[in-house]
Amino acid sequence: MFNIEREDKIIEILKEKNSISVNDLAKILFTSTSTIRRDLTNLENKGLVVRTFGGVYLTKNRFNKETPFKYREEINITEKRKMCLHCLPFIKDNMSLFIDSSTTTLQIVNYLNNFKDLTIITNGLEITNLILKNTKHQVILLGGFIQNNSNSLLGSLTTNNLSSLHADISIMSSTGIDSTFGLSESTLDQAEIKKLMNLNSDMCIYLIDNTKFDKKGIITSSPIKDVDILITNKKPNEIYINLFKSNNIKLIY
Repeated sequence: MFNIEREDKIIEILKEKNSISVNDLAKILFTSTSTIRRDLTNLENKGLVVRTFGGVYLTKNRFNKETPFKYREEINITEKRKMCLHCLPFIKDNMSLFIDSSTTTLQIVNYLNNFKDLTIITNGLEITNLILKNTKHQVILLGGFIQNNSNSLLGSLTTNNLSSLHADISIMSSTGIDSTFGLSESTLDQAEIKKLMNLNSDMCIYLIDNTKFDKKGIITSSPIKDVDILITNKKPNEIYINLFKSNNIKLIY
């Protein structure tokens, strides 16, 4: 198992247990305590965990702050690409697309050469660079304040630019989804961007992996009823299946 895979597993374990000892982590992950300590040092440097004598726990309110982009980018790449593949049947040549700055939607760049003459409107620096480097599609990069932690352009300049634009499809991810709270984000600025992308597009597609179900960020970005297509990597529980069905949301997993 690579170190980034172990770090991902450690975060998942801590989501369930809240805190755990180094020895128990080593047993669960079938590795040495020295390896676990190195992983925990990396996670602590990223602000995701707090180490104690012999153990570790998740940083408090981690869903109310933006997790560093480079860390998120490396997590569950295979699952993210599978979800992006499910978007392709809805994209046609000459379309305009809103794509947010998330690390999940970043993976769709791998498949954009299947289409001709797309216009991609985004607030993401990384996705802009990849599209320009790997495709011939037109990119509109929204202006605004550069937030290093998320590799995004955000703020009033960004929302002002976005307010005057329209796209055929918006493709986005989210910090969390909850059956009553809806789709949510860890920052106000990210939530505002996604509200506008949803509002100003004809079709709204959300890519939400199974770890984000029953999670709440600090602010709602969209009620569930405003989503047209929800793509995930595993079958959600019956509460969500019934909720999507009652709101005519196409569920793909």
